[in-house]
Amino acid sequence: MPQFLYLFSVIATIFLFVLAGIIWLFQNNGLDKLKHPEEWKTAGSSGERIVYNMLIKKFHIPENQILRNVYIPTGNSKTSEIDLLIISKKGLFVVECKNYGGYIYGDAKLPKWIQYIGGQKNFFYNPLFQNKNHAKCLSAFLAQHNISVPIIPIISTITRGNWKIRNLRPNDYVLGLNCHLKDIYENLPDSPAVTKHYKSILASLTPLSRPDESVRQKHVAQILLSRK
Repeated sequence: MPQFLYLFSVIATIFLFVLAGIIWLFQNNGLDKLKHPEEWKTAGSSGERIVYNMLIKKFHIPENQILRNVYIPTGNSKTSEIDLLIISKKGLFVVECKNYGGYIYGDAKLPKWIQYIGGQKNFFYNPLFQNKNHAKCLSAFLAQHNISVPIIPIISTITRGNWKIRNLRPNDYVLGLNCHLKDIYENLPDSPAVTKHYKSILASLTPLSRPDESVRQKHVAQILLSRK
């Protein structure tokens, strides 16, 4: 009998480990982490991947309508990076993903926000300002191709963190805080301009999505230089 109980406990333990592994695979993006480990190397890329997967699985947006890490030329050999760009019949959604942990405090009208995490205080640039500049750069780039369409900047904070932001205006879209993507989408009218220029938009922007590593490194160097 003791030997039987020992064998049973071993089998039960193995079963629980296997079950835990299966649960991990289908929760917390475990399966995706195994298939695409390169997408989960940093907090930033992980947050973008989570939102990207959500757009496809929850909102059923076709993959070819979501461009990732789009580097928009802004002149003087500089670029503006858009984390996720959704091309829809309503317009172009410019999504800035903030995968920040801890407690985040900010004011929509002020340029600096604060993150408290692990006993440390970190300041960062207001992502609403940051993303509106991305939208402005995108609009200017498309204008060079004689394209004018609605551009909607959105901040995503849905991955983690406790965000406390004051003075948000009606068009300050912060997912997980004051709005949902479904509501934004349903409240916007269809854009005839997007339908008219759809192929041209894809042709203009797709080559700018996830270019070679040298473009990314140059962009990072540009950011570091601007902070000095």
